Amino acid sequence: MGTAGLDELDFGKLSVVDLLGTEVEMFTAGQGAPLLFLHGLDGLEGSAAALRELAGSFTVFAPSHPGFGASARPARLNRVDDLGYFYLDLMDLLSLDRPLVVGTSFGGWVAAETLTKEPARASRIVLASPLGLPTADRREQYVADIFMLSRQALGARMQRSAPLPGSDMAALTKMPEDRIRRLMRNDEAASLYGWTPYMSNPKLPDRLHRIAAPALVLWGEDDAIVSPTYREAWRAALPQAEVESIAGAGHRLHADQPAAFASRLAAFAGCRRLSGE
Repeated sequence: MGTAGLDELDFGKLSVVDLLGTEVEMFTAGQGAPLLFLHGLDGLEGSAAALRELAGSFTVFAPSHPGFGASARPARLNRVDDLGYFYLDLMDLLSLDRPLVVGTSFGGWVAAETLTKEPARASRIVLASPLGLPTADRREQYVADIFMLSRQALGARMQRSAPLPGSDMAALTKMPEDRIRRLMRNDEAASLYGWTPYMSNPKLPDRLHRIAAPALVLWGEDDAIVSPTYREAWRAALPQAEVESIAGAGHRLHADQPAAFASRLAAFAGCRRLSGE
């Protein structure tokens, strides 16, 4: 499976790696300490601005999740719990020795699942607008149901300033076929992993205490996807974490405020920027 040409990622290398027979789309860029970046529902293309900033301080390894982008998906890999083991194997393949692990939104859930399995595999962990905890209690919904929203409505709620890929209908009609195919694969994979229970693993809250690495949880001040109650649930489930909000940002805080996002991660990891000052 080949990689599609993504102009937003022209500052690094887009390639394919073979992980135990599964072709995984991999973006690499920058120099410095290793950082494993696990993207959200917006895919690699929706993370380009943040990846560019992060490459100024880190050597960034950013795969497309199985089923997203141009990554294949083994038939039996259909739960986020499976992705946790998948990424442990990928870290072995890439010889990543205790990288900084960063996950945004859906990718935050993936990162948390991964490090509850082998807590010592990361030097630090950053969860930005993470999903993964139970999203509702009886009739109260803590996380907006993205599957009930049109792409345009979802785009309006997902960001404050940076447009969600594919949310602009005029731009969508002019988009090359390979880019539309990526968006469709991303949507299909999100449904597969997050349909039921909706964007969550009911067992995750009881496992988060296993995360041994220093943790940082970031939220956008204007997040219109998750409720204050949901944020508090994360604080209670991961009490050892530092928790902060980023001004001028919605759920896709990495896209709305990429420079502030990257600077906070560099400070948390104790790194100085190597370029792009």
